[in-house]
Amino acid sequence: MPNKHTISYLSLILVIAIFAPPASAADIGGDLVSDFKYLTNNALLDAEDIATSPLYAASPDSPFRSHRFYLVLAGAGALWAGSYALDPTIRSHLRSMSSSDADLLQNISYASVSASTALLYGYGLWQDDARARHYALTAGEGAGIATLLNVAIKVAFGRLRPRQDAHDVDAFFHGGQSFTSGDVTPMFALAAGVSEYFHNEWYVAGPIYSLALLDGFGRMGHDAHWFSDVVGAGLLGVATTELFIWLHKRHDEQPSRWRIFSMSEAGPALAANQASLGVGIIYNW
Repeated sequence: MPNKHTISYLSLILVIAIFAPPASAADIGGDLVSDFKYLTNNALLDAEDIATSPLYAASPDSPFRSHRFYLVLAGAGALWAGSYALDPTIRSHLRSMSSSDADLLQNISYASVSASTALLYGYGLWQDDARARHYALTAGEGAGIATLLNVAIKVAFGRLRPRQDAHDVDAFFHGGQSFTSGDVTPMFALAAGVSEYFHNEWYVAGPIYSLALLDGFGRMGHDAHWFSDVVGAGLLGVATTELFIWLHKRHDEQPSRWRIFSMSEAGPALAANQASLGVGIIYNW
């Protein structure tokens, strides 16, 4: 079940939203239009940045030239390797879980993580907090793209599910669909957006990621995944949302780049008084 810290921070958002002065209907309508522009602009710029990223791998601000990038990559690799070593042990403890209990864990995860993201966006509308809305939207984008990437990973690795080959954790490239978990991936992508909004404070990060992990335990309870499938899915979901958060911050700092819509609230570097209607296209190569 959700722990007390999760209940506390969700309750805090609800209390603030209820007792603080709400935004007017006109303001909310304007925010919805602004958010549509924000998501459209950034989605297109994300596609451009990812497609052209090999051209800038050696640039001074490239993450490939950062020691932190390789430390994070090594940590993620070590985490997955450790989960892989624990596959038989954890399966032996969870395989006897009843189907109803496994479903309950998954339902708790789906409901709580999705509600947390929706509450974050709703709070952003109610309080005219653009940052809250943008992090929720970015988490949703991360969840969608990570789910598509997960499909490609399943095809590429073809790992058999535990119930298909319970004695071989090395059953990769056999046409299976176990690695990575398609259910768990979007839960971690959404959780990353909520956690990042709160600057990854432990009292938010711990509960929200734990709730996302419940889905993984439910999937393992159904004997549908190994533990390393779940950890791999979690890493994929978090990495995708974190990438988009990083890219969107860079987009806000470069307002002269190609835009489909004019923006007045996408970032501090954009003009604050743009109120024109219509569509403008600017591209600087």
